[in-house]
Amino acid sequence: MGSAKKEIHQLTNSLEGEKEKSDKVYAEIKAMEQELGSVSKQKYQTEKKIKVATRKLQKSIEKNQNLKIELDTQREALAQQLQALYSAGEQSHLRLLLRQDDPSEISRTMKYFEYLNGSRVNKIKKTQAIFNKLKKAQVVLQEEREGLQVLTKQLDEQEKGIKQLVSQRSQRLKKLKTTISGQEKRLSRLLSQEKEFQIVVNKVAEKANKVDVSEREEITETVAEKNQVIKKVQAGETVKIHAVPNKPLTKLKGSLSWPVEGKIIHRYGSKRNGHQKWNGVVLAAKGGSKVRAVAKGEVVFADWMDGYGYLIIIQHDKNYLSLYGYNRSVFKKEGEKIKANEVIAEVGNSGGQSQNALYFEIRKGQSPQNPSRWCRK
Repeated sequence: MGSAKKEIHQLTNSLEGEKEKSDKVYAEIKAMEQELGSVSKQKYQTEKKIKVATRKLQKSIEKNQNLKIELDTQREALAQQLQALYSAGEQSHLRLLLRQDDPSEISRTMKYFEYLNGSRVNKIKKTQAIFNKLKKAQVVLQEEREGLQVLTKQLDEQEKGIKQLVSQRSQRLKKLKTTISGQEKRLSRLLSQEKEFQIVVNKVAEKANKVDVSEREEITETVAEKNQVIKKVQAGETVKIHAVPNKPLTKLKGSLSWPVEGKIIHRYGSKRNGHQKWNGVVLAAKGGSKVRAVAKGEVVFADWMDGYGYLIIIQHDKNYLSLYGYNRSVFKKEGEKIKANEVIAEVGNSGGQSQNALYFEIRKGQSPQNPSRWCRK
């Protein structure tokens, strides 16, 4: 046993060294994920600005088109009026010379046409001024739109570069995890051997693998529950999103939308490792996909958390929570009111995940709920 203890000591020291390296890589990845989250958030805000600028530009174009029509109409009316005035003027002079019409009537007619002409000219001048003003505004909006598009392109390049760095660090982390995992297993086996030896010495014939009746019943219930869950949603199944009314969460049980369209890679209640099971579902989805709130509520947490990456938690109906993890970025802050279907985050692989996915939970107080019982397939 002395050699085993010596080997355990050596492995422990080596393991601590590897874990220290792993912690450094974790810190690097966390910093990059935070930078990526910041860039993604800026990109999202820029996209919204582009939409606003585009709408303004379209309205400006429509106004200009209407003004062009109005301007053409005014010009045509003025041309007709001038023609009528010219004709009326000629006829008035002829009537004055040949028919001896009343000169005062001719004068009134001329003044009337002059008044109409002046009114038309003033209106055209005002219309032309507005048209010129809107034309300048259109140029400004177009420049703004082009500037935002350039900014978006720059953000895309930054995001691409950061993702490449995260990928490189993730590969290093994966190797370190593999090394640590192997040493931990070996260390665990050696410790187990020493422990088992003591057990054998102290309790030669005692066995520790008995299961009583209550444990069997509990296991049976768990299996039944899992079978029931499988009928609702299975690993590998694709779920979709749909619009839901802005009502309390409890009023929408069974008809909620999934927060993102994707494929379920881990279902609720399935085995996570030797000691844990999944308290929510993991949905594989394209990186950058928009994550939407399943119901109205208030953000009670929105930050980076070890193991979950960018996590956002929304409180519904006092004692219900919905949790969304592994995000590339979150777009809401703590205390913000959220509507159903509102975009709250962006799918990513933060928290050291190996693929783009969303971790999604629903809880009543501290008790996890099966999301498939709440969300419609």
